Amino acid sequence: MAGNKKPRKAYRPRAINPTVGIDVLERRTPMDIAQTTDLGIAYHVALDEMLKGRGTEEHWSTVVCALNITLVLTERGYGAGLIDVVKSALDGAVRTRDRARKFGKWGFDGDAMNYIRMSLELHDEQMRVTTKAVVLDALAEVHRRIDSGECFKEAA
Repeated sequence: MAGNKKPRKAYRPRAINPTVGIDVLERRTPMDIAQTTDLGIAYHVALDEMLKGRGTEEHWSTVVCALNITLVLTERGYGAGLIDVVKSALDGAVRTRDRARKFGKWGFDGDAMNYIRMSLELHDEQMRVTTKAVVLDALAEVHRRIDSGECFKEAA
């Protein structure tokens, strides 16, 4: 009868993370230069491709995601005086999306480029001064807005 018993998995206790306290505290510190550089490379490359006329919907989406994070952080007081610039950048992104759907070419117009450049400079500064927890919370707010239809779903 013993051969009919279903074999049980061996007990393997979960590993304890010895740096959990440091991980929690680290979220209270500003992001280091390597982290902000890594985050910034993606949308700077995407913006460059858009400006050179080789933009795709993915490039557009990457830039708009950074703009959405910038907007949330601006609303929360990180560069609050520039909220109109960020909103103008997002308006330019809407024009770009609509034009691309009509003509099949992804590229920003002159006004959009200027506002987007200013907004991404603000974004870089926000990444330099805010904590990881604030950035993660802003990203969660962007996803909440996307889910509720307040933001571009394409820029998720």
